[in-house]
Amino acid sequence: MRFVIGFLFILLQVGSILYARFTPERFFCWAPYDTHVKFEVFVTIDERILTKQETFERYQYKIEGWEQRSIHNIFSLISQYERTYGKQDNAQVLTLYSINNHQEKEWRFEHD
Repeated sequence: MRFVIGFLFILLQVGSILYARFTPERFFCWAPYDTHVKFEVFVTIDERILTKQETFERYQYKIEGWEQRSIHNIFSLISQYERTYGKQDNAQVLTLYSINNHQEKEWRFEHD
C-alpha cells in the first residue's frame, strides 16, 4: 500500500510539472526562472487614469518593476480581478512589458 501511495505521489508531481511546461503561467513548474520581465500597469476608469497607489490597491500586487516569473501571472491576476470584482467598472487596462530586455510589448485586458 505504501508503494502505491508513493508511486501516485510521484506520478502527481511529474504530471504537474508536465502540465506546467505547456501553460503560460507555469505556476507548478519547478524549473528555474529563466525570464525577467520589466513591466508597468496603467488603468483607466471613466476616462480617468488611476494613480499608482490606486492601481496597487485595486490588484493588491505591485504594478511596476521587475518580475522573475512569467508575465502571464500578472495578466492572469489582472484578468481575474476585472472579470469578478472590477466587472462593473469597465476598466481599460494597459500593461507595457519587456521580457529579458527585448523590445517592449503591450497587453490590454479585453472585456468579454
